[in-house]
Amino acid sequence: MPATKSTTCLYKSSHAERICSGTVANRNKSWFTELSDKMKSTKTHLYWCMKNCTGNADDLRVMIMNISRHYQRKLLSDPAAIRALEGALTRTSIYQYAAHYCRCRDTYWIESFNHQLLKYLSKRVHFGDDTFVMRMNLAVLDWNENVQRAATSHRMYLNAWRPDCQAPSRVLRPKTFNFVEHIWEAYVHLNKQCTNVVQGDEEEGSNDDGFFVPGLEDGDFVDDDDDDNDDDDDIVEDEM
Repeated sequence: MPATKSTTCLYKSSHAERICSGTVANRNKSWFTELSDKMKSTKTHLYWCMKNCTGNADDLRVMIMNISRHYQRKLLSDPAAIRALEGALTRTSIYQYAAHYCRCRDTYWIESFNHQLLKYLSKRVHFGDDTFVMRMNLAVLDWNENVQRAATSHRMYLNAWRPDCQAPSRVLRPKTFNFVEHIWEAYVHLNKQCTNVVQGDEEEGSNDDGFFVPGLEDGDFVDDDDDDNDDDDDIVEDEM
């Protein structure tokens, strides 16, 4: 299987366009009117077959051939067009190399997370290691909280460049940022614990021989040099 060509290009440029469009002189000879509007839907069928073949190459080939039978119910009646469609399907790389395509995975969630990640980690900004990790963690928390939030309604999405493509779009509820409050609560709680620990160590470690310094290990104290300085002052006064 050629590694430099994508699945879509191998299907679209090499097979579908030949039987879906052409010159008037070759109408219903090399290309067929009944197939003129089937190119995009056939590609969608191929993607659906790869997604639902349960990782079995033989099942993938059977499902691909069912595309022709699906069209024959109401949309396809010309025997020559049926043979041309079946021949085009069997010549696709997806059918010939079914073992390479039967384990395809949906990248919807990956693309969704990548879109969310770019809001916190712009490609045009260089971040330090600590800042990068912090922003990455914030992006994960934000995505996990809002990735499957409910929709209030649906509306039809129309692309001016593709007027034939109309699909319902979910109008999602506003995003929530509860993870920010959770982070702040965790920070305040941890700060209180650290403060209580330091105060308790100061009460246990204070004595006449020295004073407690936060960060030192248990039993380590810094001697107070004020007494030594006072003795030196007394000696100077006596000499004077």
